[in-house]
Amino acid sequence: MSIHILATLEALPEFRSAVDSALRELVRATRQEPGNQRYDLYCDAEQPEVFHIVETYSDMAALEAHRGTRHYLSYRDQARSWLRKPPVVRVLRALDLAGVMPVTAV
Repeated sequence: MSIHILATLEALPEFRSAVDSALRELVRATRQEPGNQRYDLYCDAEQPEVFHIVETYSDMAALEAHRGTRHYLSYRDQARSWLRKPPVVRVLRALDLAGVMPVTAV
């Protein structure tokens, strides 16, 4: 069963650009992880210092592996002082995945 995550991060205004750059690098590296199915970065249209990451992993083991990667740990340590408050990370339960076809055994 896939694991879906919504992470929200709020940069301090003076570090908005640094957070943006670091998150883009995190996205690039995370998309290469074997259990990653989706890792998309968004910026709030009305509050450009607020970022959202929509993540999907093949299972909980893939999420835990992500949390132990060098690129994730490096980003977390680097950006800690750039954020207004700790990130808000929510695990989501899918109710309706429009456009996603179920996988069936052959």
